[in-house]
Amino acid sequence: MLSITSLATLPLIIMVALGSSSAIAEVRQVDVLITVVKDRIVALPGAGSPVEEPLGVNETIVTTAAQGPAGFAQTTRRLLGFSSGLRRWTEVQLGIEEHIERHHMSPRLLIVQTNRRVHGFQESRGHWFSEALGPNETVKQLKGRTHVIVAITSERALAFSAFTGGFFAVRWSANEQMQSIDQTNDVTVIRTTTRQLTFRSQTGGWTELR
Repeated sequence: MLSITSLATLPLIIMVALGSSSAIAEVRQVDVLITVVKDRIVALPGAGSPVEEPLGVNETIVTTAAQGPAGFAQTTRRLLGFSSGLRRWTEVQLGIEEHIERHHMSPRLLIVQTNRRVHGFQESRGHWFSEALGPNETVKQLKGRTHVIVAITSERALAFSAFTGGFFAVRWSANEQMQSIDQTNDVTVIRTTTRQLTFRSQTGGWTELR
């Protein structure tokens, strides 16, 4: 049998439990699904109405993808990123003879590599950034997790963060070669033959560990 003290504290316990459940519900990640309906691309977030993006005349879909709240669509003319937080599509136009070679997604970020540029999309801001590649620069790999994705090229490392604007580059010195790359959701560490480089998602910029 419950005592008077237990009965008095029971409503408080229930209120705390309900409050905790509400807090958990508020931070729950809402996933999005991307589909194509006739002449438009449709984002279907976990809540609310669908968000549509019409296709232009003779524009066709090449591929679509989604991870967590971030959505992606590649057409014959442009790249489209979807932000569930902002509930909108944002585009970047492809240049003449610019061809997509690969992409890498996380729930908060998207990087698309072409033969001429590296494009990055931030889900939280619903914004694209672009970085031109050099005439003889080639991208060797794209690697990352939730808040940081790194593009490793023949000339440098390009870091892209969910919290800071644009790409952050560090160039290789003469005869420097990358040996390994370690990553968490927020930190990237690159070990080369001459040094150890670190990029953190919320600070921006590369630092060298000595």
